[in-house]
Amino acid sequence: MAGLLHFLIVASFVWMLLEASQLFMLVRRLTKVQVIKRDGLPRPLLYFVGYGVPMVIVGVSAVVYSDGYGATAGACWLSTTRSFNWALTGPVIAVLALNCSLFCATLWSLRTTLANMKSGASDSKDARLVLFKIVAQFVILGCTWILGLYQSNLFFRVLFIILNSQQGTFLYIVHCVLNKEFFPEWIRA
Repeated sequence: MAGLLHFLIVASFVWMLLEASQLFMLVRRLTKVQVIKRDGLPRPLLYFVGYGVPMVIVGVSAVVYSDGYGATAGACWLSTTRSFNWALTGPVIAVLALNCSLFCATLWSLRTTLANMKSGASDSKDARLVLFKIVAQFVILGCTWILGLYQSNLFFRVLFIILNSQQGTFLYIVHCVLNKEFFPEWIRA
């Protein structure tokens, strides 16, 4: 069970990285005013990377130290003996670092697109709202996991649980409530 949990968590982070790379490629195509011929990376490649990389990480971890999985003293599913918990922490930190760099690169690419927009008040408000949504989604989906690395005291544990359990609520607020087409329809219904 601990191995399955390890696989699923690593897979979710790898998929988060794949989504960030897809978003980056989409933004790059928009700034070059290219016609988008396909939806990014081919699906078989996404599946191969999204599930293959976590399978390799978990497989190598299990081969190197199979006793690292399961309930042990002081750890509920990954042992801290021989620093086995780094089989999860290492990939998570790597994905978060890559996502931060992709986020900065995406914002840098969007900078030129937003600068080329007309300077009208409506366009300016739309640009600020798009930028706010991008930053909010980055914080909601990525930065809350950084709290997972600081599980040293009860405050960080509770904050991590609250923020991650409310990700769906935050995404609903950002993408639906703040959507100017959705809100009037919602009020009218």
